[in-house]
Amino acid sequence: MNNHNVRALRIAVLSYTAIARDYRVVRTLETLSALGHDVTAIGFGEAPALPVAMIRLPDPPGRTIQRLTVAATQFPANLMPASAPLLHMLVPQHRAARAALLSLRPDIVHANDWQALVAANAVKRAAGTRIVYDSHEMASEEHADNKLWRLVAQKHTRAIEARYIRVADAVVTVSDGIAHTLKQLYGLPARPVVIGNAPAYQSVTPAPPGMPIRLLFHGIMKRARGIEPLIKVMPLLPQYQLTLRGGGASRYLQQLQQLAAASGAGDRIVFEPSVPYDAVIRAAANAHVGVFCAPRDTGQGRYAMPNKIYEYLMAGLAVLVAADTDLAKLVTQYQCGLVTTDATPEAIAAALAALDPDKLAIMRANALIAARQLCWEQERTKLLALYDWLAEPDRLH
Repeated sequence: MNNHNVRALRIAVLSYTAIARDYRVVRTLETLSALGHDVTAIGFGEAPALPVAMIRLPDPPGRTIQRLTVAATQFPANLMPASAPLLHMLVPQHRAARAALLSLRPDIVHANDWQALVAANAVKRAAGTRIVYDSHEMASEEHADNKLWRLVAQKHTRAIEARYIRVADAVVTVSDGIAHTLKQLYGLPARPVVIGNAPAYQSVTPAPPGMPIRLLFHGIMKRARGIEPLIKVMPLLPQYQLTLRGGGASRYLQQLQQLAAASGAGDRIVFEPSVPYDAVIRAAANAHVGVFCAPRDTGQGRYAMPNKIYEYLMAGLAVLVAADTDLAKLVTQYQCGLVTTDATPEAIAAALAALDPDKLAIMRANALIAARQLCWEQERTKLLALYDWLAEPDRLH
């Protein structure tokens, strides 16, 4: 089936997301199916355009019902952490996923994010299935900036992850910081494998140098992503333009637009809708500097390694990030951008004000060099090695 000389496996890839639009999941499906494995995706929405089977879970309910369901099934863990797995399975989508896995009885289940662990454990107990836990975020702090989430859902999330992460045969995550924290927090016998959220390599023509310098933030617009300080900094930087490209909750987008209008620099701040995924890097190449300065007061903020960073690099952008983060280590290693002392408007302004054309040109050239290494073609080799290891006869039932 491939040059790895391992037998074909039956693999279920479970994710409580719209599978075809979850690009980390799609890359996993594509890589495993290309090796000749019998791969089934389990999740929401349409099937991806790949040679894999698809089991579609019942669509999640509307926002109000979903919030009530979360409150009813997750808040009790504050009082009874041991109840978390049982209450987790009261959610119809989780029961459907468990039923699908028990019917498939795969060799391996690739469980994306903590929500998939309970169903994965059920099939491990029933059929000896191996589990790969793929933690896309720092789950126990993913929304720690939100007081309601901390009150309602944090202990439930932590209880599920703590109970089942050690049951997994392998753990995968997206950054060194999350890998280190998971190993320390849960006493894991081995450090999780870090597989970056990098897209397949694309070669594009970067924007030529010139004035004004164009800043870019792209991706989902939501709180705790450092967008407000980026808007507030614009009056301090008359030689810069800012593009905010992406979708989000309409109320939040309206608040951002009002903030931009009130800043006095609204004529240099442009809001654009998101573009199709295959056009993201080409669109980004119209800018000079890509920005992601999220608050650092949670583990999620310090250890996040979002897709956009890899996209910025492939587009030939210098990257602006906050200090004391995994992103800052990457930028320092490759000398491909700026590291601010803090994620405040004042710190961002100070970093950008010191940027001259020669420095910017060097950073952008280094970004293109880094992109050759920080791409899926490189990251996938770690996924291949992991599944080769799992396919060894003594590791399978």
